[in-house]
Amino acid sequence: MKKVFITTVTGEVTPGVVKAMANVTREVGGEWVTSKVIKLDTLFAAMMKVNIEENDETSLKSRFNAEFPTLTFSYAEPTQEQSASTRTLHLNVDCGDRPGLTREIVDMLSNLNLIIEHMEFNRMHVSTIGQTVFSSKLSLAVPAEVSNDSVVELLEGIAKDARVSILAA
Repeated sequence: MKKVFITTVTGEVTPGVVKAMANVTREVGGEWVTSKVIKLDTLFAAMMKVNIEENDETSLKSRFNAEFPTLTFSYAEPTQEQSASTRTLHLNVDCGDRPGLTREIVDMLSNLNLIIEHMEFNRMHVSTIGQTVFSSKLSLAVPAEVSNDSVVELLEGIAKDARVSILAA
């Protein structure tokens, strides 16, 4: 019987480490259904949804720990798939930066029961305007009864110079 679980890996970036983990997974008879890898400075974090025969799960986890001793692994059961009554909304948010801006965006979206599927943000100093600019890419799970325009309007309300644009999927 097949088993699906989520593996989260964190540690120092080394050449070929993600490919090596994929090879170990295949050698044990598993496959990555989907994966995401993020690198920041010299560190990385990866999440993989693994599909494997139930009796091979322990073997794979043991091999990960044995072959990658400097990495930290954690495991979780997958949660329920996104409801059919939700859709994914991809957005860009740009505005002048200020303390607490990221927290305010996350709190506002959480209060609306919107699920943040992905959030990537950057802060850049723009010398021609003499200030730091905040730029974020968001992917949100939005209930069917919430309009795109209302989400955009709320996000534009976080700052008088906020610009929110909807991206194609």
